[in-house]
Amino acid sequence: MANPTPPWNSHAVEGTFTGVRVREIDPSKSEVEFLYDLDNKTDTDYQLAKGSTVVIMSRLKSSGSLSSEGQVALGSSAFVPARNRTRIELGVTRAFDWPARMDIDSQLRIRQLVAAELADLDGFVLFDQGARYQIELPGAWPEIE
Repeated sequence: MANPTPPWNSHAVEGTFTGVRVREIDPSKSEVEFLYDLDNKTDTDYQLAKGSTVVIMSRLKSSGSLSSEGQVALGSSAFVPARNRTRIELGVTRAFDWPARMDIDSQLRIRQLVAAELADLDGFVLFDQGARYQIELPGAWPEIE
């Protein structure tokens, strides 16, 4: 008889939103990066490994549902020591024609890109299948016009 799968631990690691930024990937693509601090509440070091055992889903503002519609990627693996905090980034790649030079119109277009990304986004939920951790990453961002 197989051992039952343990339940998700949603209290071991907590996430706090710290910022959002946009970077150019190439002239036709951008990445909206969401920065979070992970707070390890346990007495054990935690290794968040980028790969197939980590699933990141968006939480929709309109329904509270989870969605895997848009690809959300962990920027890199992270080590979170016991009783410490570590910053991570989640990236969402979007088509975007980057301006040749930065001016007021260009800044407005970038803000519109971010505002569109945030329109129905209430945060993210990271599931580490190996550790059985469920990490809520709330969307505490300011309104962008």
